[in-house]
Order: sequence, then C-alpha cells, then structure tokens
Amino acid sequence: RLYEAFFSTKVDGLGIGLSLCRSIIESHRGRIKAQNLYNADVVVGCRFSFTLPVKVSATDPPPPKAFVTS
Repeated sequence: RLYEAFFSTKVDGLGIGLSLCRSIIESHRGRIKAQNLYNADVVVGCRFSFTLPVKVSATDPPPPKAFVTS
C-alpha cells in the first residue's frame, strides 16, 4: 500500500505524497524504488531512490571518457 493514493498511517497525513511522486516519475519513464533500512533485524527507516532516463541532444558535449562504455 506504499504508493496507494490517500492511504496514510498518520492522523494528519493526506497519503498523496508517494503516489504523486510515483506518477510524476513514471510519466517521465522513470522508476522509483523503496528499500527498508535495518539495524540488526529491526527496520529503522526507509530509503527511496529514483531513476530518470536522459536524452542527450546533438548539441550536448560528449560525456567524459571515464563514463563511456561499450
């Protein structure tokens, strides 16, 4: 239920934050990921990360050689 719109475990929460983030990211063909953070066997937090595709235009300089892959 993490990305479910209008779901919140907080009294004052609206439950639209992560749902909105996911919609925006996916509309740009990106991905969002959530990972639990542990201290021994206890979940102590969560890490959210996202990726977005990059389109390189013809006027952009080439990437540094350290990042070029084949």
